[in-house]
Amino acid sequence: MTDTAQGQGHVAARSAAAEFDADRALTTLQALCAPDMQGRAPGTTGHDLATEFLTAELTSYGLTPARDSFAIREIMRLAAQPTLRVDGGGLDRELAHRAEFAEHPRSGPMPGPVAGKVSDDAGEGEWAALSTVPQGNAFAELAEALAARGAVGILTAQNADASGFLTKRVQGPTPVGLPVVAVRPDLLAAAVGGVITAHVPLVRVPATGTNIVATLPGSDPEATPILLSAHYDGVGSDPERHFPCAGDNASGTAVLCEVARVLTSSEPLPRPVVFALVDAEEIGTLGSGHHARALHEAGIRPDALNLDMAGKFNGKVAVELGPADPAPRHIIAALDGAGRRLGIPLYAGTVSSDNRRYASAGFPAAGIGFGAAHYHSPLDSPERIDPDALYKAGRLVLETIHRLATQN
Repeated sequence: MTDTAQGQGHVAARSAAAEFDADRALTTLQALCAPDMQGRAPGTTGHDLATEFLTAELTSYGLTPARDSFAIREIMRLAAQPTLRVDGGGLDRELAHRAEFAEHPRSGPMPGPVAGKVSDDAGEGEWAALSTVPQGNAFAELAEALAARGAVGILTAQNADASGFLTKRVQGPTPVGLPVVAVRPDLLAAAVGGVITAHVPLVRVPATGTNIVATLPGSDPEATPILLSAHYDGVGSDPERHFPCAGDNASGTAVLCEVARVLTSSEPLPRPVVFALVDAEEIGTLGSGHHARALHEAGIRPDALNLDMAGKFNGKVAVELGPADPAPRHIIAALDGAGRRLGIPLYAGTVSSDNRRYASAGFPAAGIGFGAAHYHSPLDSPERIDPDALYKAGRLVLETIHRLATQN
């Protein structure tokens, strides 16, 4: 491409970036966070509503989105509202789910209430209180030893986060053979010597994930595509408490949708742009793994940009690049140029999301993370989204895509 053409490309990038409408993105985000979306966890009717909504959204821009479904071996969900009561010890009351206790991802089945005295050295008929939790196989071995001694379950310490809630965990290693419940550390210590009656009906069921993929053709049909991805699934709502999952990651999804609207209404770029709303990120980046394999098998090696959490601007933006060897220098140059022109500082940081699946497949990839006010908390809501963060994220992505599309 000539210097003149590249200069014209930068002018077009500025024009397209100016068209990004943060209010439209916020409207999309709010729709995704509605209570009937149920936190967008795979296997729920709310998730299916989100899939339908996003398919219609991309279709309204003139795109033809395809749905690519894949099997999920199991997801964890609560079959009913958990309960936990402490009688005696330093407590004598019901504890509040999510604020004071929570399900543990390694718990064995608990089909009915389980009662027992709380002990630091649990024996027959007792709950074992663990202030520190061994990891990996050591935890499974401890659970086996406790079960052999007749213990009825395990209580582990989990600190509340800045929102005041115990972070919702939706994946983990293989469950152990005893019920396991997480309790806030101060309450766990106070419960020792008392009797706990708990019922935390955590079940594991198969589900189906669905990626939504649409391609905007470029003027050069032979050009390497640019992939823009964001995960639209969330951790799901509790039976009696809604999780909007706004920052993580309705924000990235809403920005992707608005970027798609802007690009479909602009002059065609030389390179195709693939928009991928991927599923099941929260349970192991399963959707992007499925998509990366499909691209690899088709012999397609795109430049991949993934946006996860664009709900809050903390003064600079994390960028994780991959694969490390060879370094994706053209993506570095495009992001750096875009950030400098827009006055958005970038830094090499951790973005543990779908970008890693694309990088592992050998694609030049970058994960972009602005931030969110809360994480896996019921307070991750639209009211805590910064519209300026959506605006900055959209402009950064649009400018970067244009620079990638017009590089020599």
